[in-house]
Amino acid sequence: MTAAVILGCIFKIMHWPWASALIVLGGNGLALFYFPFGFRTLPAPKPTDQVLWMTLLGGASLSVTLYGHVAFLQRWPNNPQLLVAGAIGCAISLLVGSVLRYRHPRLDIYFDGLLIRCLVLGLLAITLWQLFSGKPR
Repeated sequence: MTAAVILGCIFKIMHWPWASALIVLGGNGLALFYFPFGFRTLPAPKPTDQVLWMTLLGGASLSVTLYGHVAFLQRWPNNPQLLVAGAIGCAISLLVGSVLRYRHPRLDIYFDGLLIRCLVLGLLAITLWQLFSGKPR
């Protein structure tokens, strides 16, 4: 799915056909399947050493952020709102996850993976929003 998004971006730069389809299929596939459920497979000492509500909060935040990125790449309307909502969700996940990480040191591997994903996609969303919000493309 990631390869489809990367190929779609390359196709879009080159103005080749099927660029939009690759971006939408790959991006939506990642948002729907990977992020909400991907954290359940993060390495942890035991499967029970994960926090379900934190997994769902982080997964939902990352899904909205990724939908915002897909909407931005496709130049769909309301992409700034999706980017901001995703960035805010990632910030909340980052703050809550940071507190939980220090309260539960045995879950550090689980929280590190979650926090790195929230940090990277949240910063990318807010950067895209700040650079291109309200400007014609």
